[in-house]
Amino acid sequence: MVASLLLLPLLGAILAYLLGLQNKKLAFWVAEITGILLFMISLILMINYTEPIDIPMTWFEFGAISIPFGIYIDQLSLVMLLIATGLGFLDIHFAHDYMSDDPHQPRYYAKVLFFIGGMILLVSAKDMISLFVGWEFMGLASYLLISFWHEQKAPADAGVSAFLFTRFGDIFLFAAIGLLFYFSGTLDLMQINAMANSGTLDKDTMFLIAIFIFIAAIGKSGQFPLFPWLMRAMEGPTTVSALIHGATMVNSGIYIVARLFDFYTVAGALIVVASIGAISAFIGATSALVQSELKKVLAYSTMSHLSIAFVGLGAGSLVAGMTHLVNHAVFKALLFLGAGAVIMSVHHVKDMWRLGGLSKKMLWISIFMGMAVLSLSGIPPFSGFYSKDAVIASAIINPDTTGLIAILVTIAGLLSMAYIGRLWVLTFRGEPRDKSLFTQVKTPSTFWIVLPLAIMAGVTLLLGFVQTPLAQMLSGETSVKMHHVDGLVLGLIFAMSILALLVYYFYIRRLDLTAKVSKHPLMKAIHSVLFNGYYVEYLIYWFIEHVIIQSIAKTMHWIDQHLIDASINGVVTLAKKVSKVFGYTYSQKVGDNASAMAIGLFFLLVAMLLGGIV
Repeated sequence: MVASLLLLPLLGAILAYLLGLQNKKLAFWVAEITGILLFMISLILMINYTEPIDIPMTWFEFGAISIPFGIYIDQLSLVMLLIATGLGFLDIHFAHDYMSDDPHQPRYYAKVLFFIGGMILLVSAKDMISLFVGWEFMGLASYLLISFWHEQKAPADAGVSAFLFTRFGDIFLFAAIGLLFYFSGTLDLMQINAMANSGTLDKDTMFLIAIFIFIAAIGKSGQFPLFPWLMRAMEGPTTVSALIHGATMVNSGIYIVARLFDFYTVAGALIVVASIGAISAFIGATSALVQSELKKVLAYSTMSHLSIAFVGLGAGSLVAGMTHLVNHAVFKALLFLGAGAVIMSVHHVKDMWRLGGLSKKMLWISIFMGMAVLSLSGIPPFSGFYSKDAVIASAIINPDTTGLIAILVTIAGLLSMAYIGRLWVLTFRGEPRDKSLFTQVKTPSTFWIVLPLAIMAGVTLLLGFVQTPLAQMLSGETSVKMHHVDGLVLGLIFAMSILALLVYYFYIRRLDLTAKVSKHPLMKAIHSVLFNGYYVEYLIYWFIEHVIIQSIAKTMHWIDQHLIDASINGVVTLAKKVSKVFGYTYSQKVGDNASAMAIGLFFLLVAMLLGGIV
């Protein structure tokens, strides 16, 4: 059964492409059947779980060197498998209508299944080698999916951006694998944690390796400062955004830190995880406040909420961080697919300022997205409430994170209500701001579009009632404690209520006042900074162009001019001088040349005689 789980996505990808060349509908049905089979296999493994599935294997051996490629599936892996395969299946089902007009459906479904296969391998990995292979499979598939409409410049550039940013982090992951193998002699994830707990590894070396792995996680999960690719990636199909940037790939960075949680704890690297997470959460939340495109708001929201999960891990709570990761995967996939339903129905308009009043024509979609909004905002009894509260409480309780880190993550958590409430209100409430567009709204299919949203909405509500069993599965312990601070819940609910009233006032009752405020020079400046993600992408490209490229180019020019050219020109000059010296011994007169030859022979004879005497 494990072999089927690993091989079925690749087989399905090949069949979807080949059969799809004959009939595009066959590509969808192959993907649909593969998706449901993968979910059913994952569900059966979860139901029948008694102990971890440990399959050690060797990729190849060379002398004393053995490279492993094993499989290890425990409860943490199974939860991630259910997320990847379940949301993957719903995403494929949704794509039936969303991608129905695209002429390249066989290529699309093949890439989606290939991506899901990479995620399955990653979360089932026993060692760093198999994890790295799954990691790179997802990286390649994400590049291919983001740039799916590569005939257009923006998606093509977005794919390249994603490839470069994530590959930068992958370099450090590859280096970490080499360091781990050199200093520990093993790449087995469980053995690495055990060696860390036993104290057999040098702490400074562990810290360096942990940071290298975390840099890779930053790139994959769109954290500061490697997040710009995540915003550009919204140029891909919305179904891709839901699968990659809401439910699966962006979660892989957090998963690898969670899998090596003991290693990070002993290495003392969790404070770095929490610090970067808090900064990223704040940047993502504040930037999401001013975006005008549906998917850009959700992209910055993804950055912020993944960062909140990172803060949970960094604050020393594996349970808080991972439960928020799972909860986020469900409600964010729901939001992305809901946004896709809206975009498809309004003829691919993404600007929220052209929408409004859509609940009159898309009632069920507005309700289901509203449930995801409540969950993301942290409103009980939806799942996001419990995990977000646990993360903030963990950050406040932990002495290492109780200061600025706790403040930033709390602000990010509160602003969630503002930016996601703004998105829902501008899209579904009020009067239509583009009358002509409103009259052309298409009604989405109940079975293909609304049904997947209904299932995810039900799950995000249900998860709120099973947080304790979920925490037990994620931690592998029968008794777990979700941190809680007295009065924190009431305080957060009060603050969120104030924010909800402000959103309603500024975006429903007084849009004119909002327009006036936005024209103030100070507000324009703040808006520009937030809208452009604090200009991090600009600074990165400026640094690369002016510091790295130009410095290297100027250095190479100096070396070429003063060393290479100078040495070549010097040889010519030296040859001319030598020729000039020897030129003194040469003339056109035969007698002079013969005399010079005779004198030379005389000195040569003398030298030979003196050498014989000595």
